[in-house]
Amino acid sequence: MHTVMVCPETLLPMHHAVIFASLLLGTLRSYASEPAYVQDVTRWQAVDAPSASDRGARMVWSFAANYSHLNWRVFTRDGEVRARLGGEVPDIRPRQLSFTPEAGKFRRASAAARVGDGWLVGFNEGEFGGALYWFSRDGKRSYPISDDQIVDFFSLADGIYAIEGLAHLSASRGSILRITRPKEGAPWRAQSVAVLPYAPYAVAVRRDGTAMITLSDSLVSVGPDLKVEALLPDAPWGALYPTCSVLGPDEQKLYIGMRQFVGEFDLKTKTLRFLIPSDQFLNRLPKQQESQIRQQFGGS
Repeated sequence: MHTVMVCPETLLPMHHAVIFASLLLGTLRSYASEPAYVQDVTRWQAVDAPSASDRGARMVWSFAANYSHLNWRVFTRDGEVRARLGGEVPDIRPRQLSFTPEAGKFRRASAAARVGDGWLVGFNEGEFGGALYWFSRDGKRSYPISDDQIVDFFSLADGIYAIEGLAHLSASRGSILRITRPKEGAPWRAQSVAVLPYAPYAVAVRRDGTAMITLSDSLVSVGPDLKVEALLPDAPWGALYPTCSVLGPDEQKLYIGMRQFVGEFDLKTKTLRFLIPSDQFLNRLPKQQESQIRQQFGGS
């Protein structure tokens, strides 16, 4: 579940806390008030993010997007990349499970993957911990594999993998796990095979086995050799909390669902665009609040 947080691009002095906490109160609206929109994101319009060199304008943009109540989830259907509001569908990844997995203190699964003898199920409760478990097909038997904070599973030619990690306060860390068992009937085990520079939020895999991993502060690719390569070292979505990603039909663009926008990253040109259905969906701050932010951070 997302929570509204102070923009991580900066740490605010304590005497400004009241000013910026008040920004939230005037910007939240209900999902029911949103106009109709087309789900095909290729028909959406782009919104330019101000340059980081214009600190005041960039912070106005960042706060307005961060305080938006819209959270987009991307998916593919009929060969098209589409998006819908997160509030329109249950935000539960392992919807394919026929049982509700519970393990110790964990009651809500973050991801699930079918394996030959049952299910691999991940739990991730942020700063409160996480775990990786095996469950039988009917969910009646289980055992712990590790205490990793599982975000999602993905498959490569040589087996099943998972992205795990945590972004909390000023810390952000992550890794890729390979999940195997030495022989049939043996317990599953997890081994870290690559370190990620930040916490992972989403993963999409190309047909050649290259994984595109959206992190809290960057975008990376990981090839079959498990070498991590930065595609977008300083991603401007730190306050927008990406939740999911899909590749376009030709695998030349990656689409990322997040707060306020859908991100479109061109893998050839290494450029990022922020998309919205129309201007009606763009959150804006009152002029007085924009002025307060510009006074605090400078810029025209």
